[in-house]
Amino acid sequence: MVNNYYTLRALVGEWQPDLVGCTVLDIFSQNKNELTVALGGNAEQDWMVRGSVQRPALHLFRVEGYSKARRNVATLLTGAIDRTVTDVRIADRDRLVTLALDDGSSILWQLFGARANAFHVGPDGTIVEAFQNDDDLAGTEAPTPHPAPMPDSYIDFEDRWTTDRNKTRQAVQSAVPLFGRTLARETLHRASVETDAPADCTEPERRALFDAAMTVCDALESPSPVIYGDGQFPDAFSLIPLRHRPDAPAERYDTVDEAVATFVRRTLAERHFHRLYDPLENALESAVEHERRSAERMEEELSSESRAGRYERWGHLLMAQQDQVPAGAEDVDLPNLFADGTPTTIPLDPAKSAVENAQHYYQRARRTRRSREEAEQRLDETRKRAEQAERLLNELREINTLDGIKQFRSEREADLAPFVEREDADVDRFPYRRFDLGDGFEVWVGRNARQNHELTFHAAQKYDLWLHARQVPGAHTILHLPNRDAEPGSPRIHVAAAIAAYFSKARRSGLAPVMVTERKYVTSPTGADPGVVRVDREDVVMVEPGLPE
Repeated sequence: MVNNYYTLRALVGEWQPDLVGCTVLDIFSQNKNELTVALGGNAEQDWMVRGSVQRPALHLFRVEGYSKARRNVATLLTGAIDRTVTDVRIADRDRLVTLALDDGSSILWQLFGARANAFHVGPDGTIVEAFQNDDDLAGTEAPTPHPAPMPDSYIDFEDRWTTDRNKTRQAVQSAVPLFGRTLARETLHRASVETDAPADCTEPERRALFDAAMTVCDALESPSPVIYGDGQFPDAFSLIPLRHRPDAPAERYDTVDEAVATFVRRTLAERHFHRLYDPLENALESAVEHERRSAERMEEELSSESRAGRYERWGHLLMAQQDQVPAGAEDVDLPNLFADGTPTTIPLDPAKSAVENAQHYYQRARRTRRSREEAEQRLDETRKRAEQAERLLNELREINTLDGIKQFRSEREADLAPFVEREDADVDRFPYRRFDLGDGFEVWVGRNARQNHELTFHAAQKYDLWLHARQVPGAHTILHLPNRDAEPGSPRIHVAAAIAAYFSKARRSGLAPVMVTERKYVTSPTGADPGVVRVDREDVVMVEPGLPE
């Protein structure tokens, strides 16, 4: 809810007294997809307004002071620097936040959808410079507000009620578009409506939902912000206390400004934590399983009778009974002098004499004995590696703070090296695997169950395409569209499907079936583990698993 319209509106209201009259000191980007506007105030107070335009981390928040890294910083929107802020405003029922400047231009944040961006907009309404995609957007018309329809009567609410949603909560979101998931759940709770399917909601229930929605709207006029969660990382932010979470650990804040800044910082810390933590957990889990299986195979092989003893016994029998070995024979049956005299069949090299065959078996016995000793040593080493990987994994799972995982990676770097791929040390990359298919189309692939859930239900737009190898475990895959009306075409869909198949148990199949559907048809069953989904409709394409060149 940190990027909800009501939250942005509340922020703008709190910022106006401080930011109007400030001078734009600098505009820069030192974090990927984040633009910072540094402002100097008349009361010798500096501010930085930081905005991220990358889903799922869309946010706008303010911090006191002015600081800037010395390296890897790009100065942007230079035409707005040194201008004075004359107004701070938000579009009516739309997530367009503006810093109006004294020359008639403005700094504009567009904080929604796949086209989220920031702009320096000229007095004539055209884009002077765009934070992202400047080559395509400079000189074009700046985004204009499109107020979301909000019902102010039960008739309006009823007109917007739709029964083609999977859950009543989703129908509430359609009827009251500015609410979003959290406020829609709060509306259901306040209305005491437990009917799961919107088609089954009675008229009294719908009236109760409308009344509850209006009560929530009234509460939003006087925000009392809350951050939910126990520990360093937050569960949720809300502009008002949530009655449907009465027992959840919560921190209340006096201002929306402070609450949003705290929530965003903690959320960014949590994402950083998982970028550091998840690759290690995956690598160590794989290492423990691999080393254990290797040890089991070695133990099974070593548990059988040593071939060295058999070769040595054959050599002894040949030497003791060489006069009974016919020249040129391929094998011979000799009484076993070391047991009950039962004949033992011994394979022979017909080109060698009995003595030469015996010497050959003595040599094989020595080699086999050395190999067995080496195998026993490897087994011991494999067991030790499995134990070391398990100790590291158990130690890792005790960590639940960003400082803790940083310290663990630093102190255990040498111990982790045998188990962790080099790329897992790169923590500044996009959190998902990403493949650029050109023209704004990208394929995003989850790396684990938690990321699969985050990717599908938070990063992806409803109109993006969701792909998954059919009937086998695999990664959630999103074909991200540059906008709602974009047509990826069959070739791009097949490339995305091949990627989805590659990151699944079907990787080594010649051909693999892959489900393709719009993200809006994918839901998470109540109580299901992360990554478990239900697909309401699907197409299937057959592809050869592989990655694009």
